[in-house]
Amino acid sequence: MISIKKQAPKVNWEDRRAEARLKANGTVSLKLSEDFQVAFEARLMDISASGFRVRHANSELRSGQECEFTLPGTCGRAKVVWNRTTPDFIETGFFILLHETA
Repeated sequence: MISIKKQAPKVNWEDRRAEARLKANGTVSLKLSEDFQVAFEARLMDISASGFRVRHANSELRSGQECEFTLPGTCGRAKVVWNRTTPDFIETGFFILLHETA
């Protein structure tokens, strides 16, 4: 006997976001809270009122880590929410904990 399950339509992971994100372009400077001496640059992909997504090559970032960030016009502290690793790059989603106008 063959069992066929009706599958729900695939939902793009971006469609589950609670806030609208705006595509963005630019450089983000990040410093891990564990070692503020080490900074690295990332490419900003999109941004919302409470978070942002970047593309980078730093394989040290882990979910739950906090870092200092500097974006054009703002700076503050953010927490790593998720990472997606591909053979070519790493994408990381951040939740903004504190931000100030630069």
